[in-house]
Amino acid sequence: MASDTAELKDRFKTAMGVLIALVALVTAVAAWRASGAARSAGFEDYYALTATLRERETRTVTTAKAYAHYAGFTNYAVNRELAGLLEEDHAATKTDAQKIILEYQIAESEKLAATNRNFFSARYVKRSGDYDLTRELAEEYADAERHHDLDTDAHLERSNKQDLKTFAFVQTVILLGVTLLCFTFASAFHPDRRILRWSAALGGT
Repeated sequence: MASDTAELKDRFKTAMGVLIALVALVTAVAAWRASGAARSAGFEDYYALTATLRERETRTVTTAKAYAHYAGFTNYAVNRELAGLLEEDHAATKTDAQKIILEYQIAESEKLAATNRNFFSARYVKRSGDYDLTRELAEEYADAERHHDLDTDAHLERSNKQDLKTFAFVQTVILLGVTLLCFTFASAFHPDRRILRWSAALGGT
């Protein structure tokens, strides 16, 4: 009878030892996965920060460049208009001295207009004669997006997913810690305390 009790005790302790080892292994895996998810979330937060900084820089640079082109177009339009007005005055002027002066001013205006023409792209000039600044800004930003990572929201979304995964694994580790404690108690209780042993084992399970 005593040998049967000892054998039962040994079997129970063996079973608890196996379960403790199994839970410890699963806990280690969960902790490893939690660490990996937390590391990934940290990387995504860093990528989100760099994407935000790069996006702000891109907007600043593209806006400055577009407005510089717009200024070039404005100067071009002003000099072209001035040349046209001077030509009208030249046609209405009868004295040779005034015509010579006007011809010089017309040549200077056309020269300045030709120079200003190099500071903007003709494809952004509308048929109405206005400059399509909005289109240039949109195209420049889209081109920057093709070459650089500017999507902050995508990185933040992935970071949030990794944070949730980390939290879930941490909860699992805590739960497994409680399970490990229950199995340890079950193994430590005296065989005569069957209710406590089996209650602890059942709780751990």
